[in-house]
Amino acid sequence: MIRETYKGRELKILKARRPGHVRQFVGGKITNHAWPGTEEQAIDNLKRIIDLLDANGPRWAGDEAPHWWPPATNTKAA
Repeated sequence: MIRETYKGRELKILKARRPGHVRQFVGGKITNHAWPGTEEQAIDNLKRIIDLLDANGPRWAGDEAPHWWPPATNTKAA
């Protein structure tokens, strides 16, 4: 399990039931039930997504979900 805060978002990675897969959480919400890769790759993937969101803003409706944004900037209810 990996748990850390990155740019105001709480990230958590847990092993999934399926071998070689992990579950990804952002802000307490699950974003992927069976992401293929290691825990280290999964946390790097979430950080890359957050960096893209911070740089470019939301690209589709799912990007506007409150768990993707730091609590201080989140104006939508969870």
